[in-house]
Amino acid sequence: MKKALQIILVLFISTQAWAQVNPITKANEMYQKGEYEKAIQAYQFVLDTHIEAPEIYFNLGNSFYKSGEISSAILNYERALLLSPDDKDIQYNLDLARKHVLDKFEVLPEIFVKRWFTGIRNSFSANLWAYISIGLFFLALLFASFYLYSNKAGLKKIGFFLALIAFGISLLTYSFASKKTDEITLREYAIIFSPSVTIKGSPDKSGTELFLLHEGTKVKVIDSLGDWRNIQLSDGNEGWLKKEDIEMI
Repeated sequence: MKKALQIILVLFISTQAWAQVNPITKANEMYQKGEYEKAIQAYQFVLDTHIEAPEIYFNLGNSFYKSGEISSAILNYERALLLSPDDKDIQYNLDLARKHVLDKFEVLPEIFVKRWFTGIRNSFSANLWAYISIGLFFLALLFASFYLYSNKAGLKKIGFFLALIAFGISLLTYSFASKKTDEITLREYAIIFSPSVTIKGSPDKSGTELFLLHEGTKVKVIDSLGDWRNIQLSDGNEGWLKKEDIEMI
């Protein structure tokens, strides 16, 4: 009993000591106290040296928003949403921050099937889709064993079709996991950080001036040439800007 109490006491002291030096705890304390500038530095330290998590980006986005730095808030909300696409709190705060952005564009309509598949894919994270895919693959093997080793014709037929269906859905969920992984690793969207930037028709300072964009606007980077980036807006318009005008999500 005495030994058990000693172990519990050591664990309690260790936990308390860890909590005191835990940078996430420190950052959260600064945020709760309204010390947003310090919280921003603390959360960025956590992201640089410890972990990347949607909760950290979300709190960092909130800290920037409270500090009036809308572009940085949007950038971190977007990063949080990339890791946790079904989080309604992140989406709500992102929509709130976007109201401060001057540029408003129409979104090109997508065909129903593509929009439907995108909605399903965004329902889960890449890891969860991968686990589902693996589970369905083993389920397909189980049904296939019914087809191969059963002596009953009815069971063989059911096993064949169920194995086929499970294998097909396993491939589909694998493609969802692969696409979600690509979205996280191959980031193709960016946020404009310059107060205003003139979009050029070519990657050159003397290029034709097409239109003006303002900070906080989200763009898709579709090509690059040296220090220039070819960007596309949600309404389909394209143009070139310098890479220092944007920050990749």
